[in-house]
Amino acid sequence: MQIIIIGCGKVGSALADALIRQGHDVVIIESDTRLIQNADDLDCIKITGVPIDRDILKQAGIETADVLCAVTQNDNINIMVAQIASEIYNIPRIITRVFNPVSREAFEQFDLNTICSTDLTVQAFLRKIAGESQEQTHRIFDANILYTSAPIDQDLIGEDIANLTTDTGKLIFGLLRRGRLLLAVPGLKVLAGDEMVLADIQL
Repeated sequence: MQIIIIGCGKVGSALADALIRQGHDVVIIESDTRLIQNADDLDCIKITGVPIDRDILKQAGIETADVLCAVTQNDNINIMVAQIASEIYNIPRIITRVFNPVSREAFEQFDLNTICSTDLTVQAFLRKIAGESQEQTHRIFDANILYTSAPIDQDLIGEDIANLTTDTGKLIFGLLRRGRLLLAVPGLKVLAGDEMVLADIQL
């Protein structure tokens, strides 16, 4: 699929890397010249510019895109880009990142798919407090992804997570550190007390 990602912070660059590995054609748009450097090692098109500028969106191929993911840290930018993609270019699938749960209601009024990191974090804490299983399943594109957390062998403390693999065939999605999810990006070191978050793709 042809996928446009708006935002090249930690989430945007990690998402782009994962999608490229799956064989998708990815284009990243980022207005901050410093953040776009997060994608220097990725085999995709990177465009520096304002994501709500139609010329920039056309340069990214929005007229033929299958999916647009708005993952900047600004809810207002995300919703504006999502509206443009939906109402002007009729992108088949639009997924937007939301920080403020109140903003999520506004997004959903426009029939936009949202992922609210604040809500996900709160729910994770509630499950942890209740002692429930740290296993979740999410539907993304055409696959179910099962997320589980697991303790880390003490021998792995200090290792770069990018160099680690599992014997189960599951992907290392990130680390759970003091209730906070850290995505698996090169340079992330395993610390004592971390839990590994694994992802199992079920087609």
